[in-house]
Amino acid sequence: MSKFLIAISAVTAIVIAALWLLPAIGFFAALVLLMLLPPWGRSLTERAVVSGVVLLGAAAVVFPRAGSMPVTSTSARIAVSLLLLGVLALRLIPALREVGIPRPTVSDAIAGVLGAASAAWLMAAYLGRSTVEIVSGLFFSGWDNQGHFITFANTYESASTTWPTIDGAIAWNQWYPSLHTTVWSLAELATRPVAPLLDRPGLLWPFVQWSAISFALCLVALAWVAGDLAARIAGRDKETWARPVAVGVFALFALLGSPALLFNAGFTNFMMGVTVVVVTAYVSARSLRSARLLGWFLIPLGALAVIGLWTPLVLGLVPSGIVVAVALLKHRWWMGAAWLVASAGLGAVMALTQMSAILGVEPGQSTGDFTAQLGAVGTGMVPFNLGLALLSPVIAALLAVLLVRAGRWPLAVAVVGPIAGAGLVAAYFATGADAADLGRLQSYYVLKPLDAMLLAVATIIAALLSVMLVRAVQGMSKASSAIGIALGAVIVLGSLGYAGALPAQFGAGFAAAPGIQAGADRTRGINDPLIGEAIIRGQQAAVPYPERTTLLWDGAGTLPNLWVASLHGVMSKTQQRFYRDLPPFPYGVKTPGYVDLALNLNPQMTVAALWFRPSSGELLDAYAAERGDDRVLPVQVPMPPNLLCPECTP
Repeated sequence: MSKFLIAISAVTAIVIAALWLLPAIGFFAALVLLMLLPPWGRSLTERAVVSGVVLLGAAAVVFPRAGSMPVTSTSARIAVSLLLLGVLALRLIPALREVGIPRPTVSDAIAGVLGAASAAWLMAAYLGRSTVEIVSGLFFSGWDNQGHFITFANTYESASTTWPTIDGAIAWNQWYPSLHTTVWSLAELATRPVAPLLDRPGLLWPFVQWSAISFALCLVALAWVAGDLAARIAGRDKETWARPVAVGVFALFALLGSPALLFNAGFTNFMMGVTVVVVTAYVSARSLRSARLLGWFLIPLGALAVIGLWTPLVLGLVPSGIVVAVALLKHRWWMGAAWLVASAGLGAVMALTQMSAILGVEPGQSTGDFTAQLGAVGTGMVPFNLGLALLSPVIAALLAVLLVRAGRWPLAVAVVGPIAGAGLVAAYFATGADAADLGRLQSYYVLKPLDAMLLAVATIIAALLSVMLVRAVQGMSKASSAIGIALGAVIVLGSLGYAGALPAQFGAGFAAAPGIQAGADRTRGINDPLIGEAIIRGQQAAVPYPERTTLLWDGAGTLPNLWVASLHGVMSKTQQRFYRDLPPFPYGVKTPGYVDLALNLNPQMTVAALWFRPSSGELLDAYAAERGDDRVLPVQVPMPPNLLCPECTP
């Protein structure tokens, strides 16, 4: 046994021991080791990116949604320990035994700064804030924050990806792609002592923390793709400059462009799905050698991860899968045939079971009904450069033509595949928009894959810009080259409307960069905590009644009620429908009739009606007395006097 193998085995043993003895330190040490230990990747960032896909794919296999595997501190630490041992076992293969650890490069440093800066920037507004302020920030930032928080809280509290409900109905979002919140639950459990567990409001900060870290890692992975692609286009003589410049160009887009709006809206799972598709497709098909050595396991693992993140995007992996099949067939025909059969079987089983489960949530629903229902959604998407997104297939196709003419057809497939797949998804959902008589470019589920195309093409644009910039300064002195590159960076900053800080007032014709504006939006929501007070205090008032469906009566609406329910317990699909169809706020004499109807339709349902205005308390007391049973229980919510008008003070 070599000294190197003995050394990494000893380090692995120490890290595994730390996982159990010093959970937080051991977990983050394990992540660092997964960046260093595996025998794949020519750079530290590449090694970390590939390991990330493996980690997500493994989690999708071991902890599937609605699965039976426990999600606990013990299972989380066992899973991480086994993953480390599995990666270490690869070193027993003679050809991999002496694969060393890559030396840090300038590109690695830029990627590291991007990851740290973006995670810090996304979390900064929430750091040190109370649960009231955090829930206010999440409330105003985006509707989907509530939907993703509940899958995180359900998994953590239930210690499972199967969530039991009060009324016995299927849990809301039980079949929503929730691999991201499963991984966050495992990470939160692995980094904390076994007991005591956090309550649901206590999970608000971890939700922000893990979401921000995941989002930042996605930006790093996409920046790495841009850098690697630039190096391959530029050639060996210009690779040294092209790679870090491309990473830097993408970093500017990541920090100042529209991606931060996706974080605000609660679309981290979508960002993760796009990233896994782009990374997996690129690494698996950038060359026939890469396809043969890495693609055979990355494509299946990446596909499983994407199905658990934003399912339709998995189409973007099909072209790279074909490249992998060709590479394996050329190497050993039987190996390629076996891989094709296994991959096709896995894809068919996953597609059938997932679609059956999703459609089964609504009995009698057909695929056509499901498509029309999704196509009819016309709100909720964040703004992005729609024109560039629509042009992304043309940009990718033109680059592909150049690469094919240069005899590099696998690389062409690697860059075109994710964009083509997302384009097909957009076209499919456009049929649903047509059926709902909604404009195609207004449909949420058409715009979402178009944004995926923008994120994918951003890596190509960053690569091409870096190559052009490096060639433009070719032959100059080092000082002149540096000045030229800095000039290019300043031009990019100016095009994004970046002012260095967010002014209190903008001049006419000036707009902040989207990433800066997104930060201001997060802060604005946090600094307006009244809705957070109502949500948190409503949840606290309902704690003695865990078996009841909460109904926040004052200062409410559908989304505040969804937040109170999310913080109260596992919400069923029946309860979500109850909140979704509530009469418009303010609730008056019509609302008791609606509650009566809901109670008649669901004999097991009981309600905790939460109020803080005396007039509402009187109405609810009279309503409960009129019913003559205990199915509606008025519960007063204490509110700070300074947040209420004198008439509203209890």
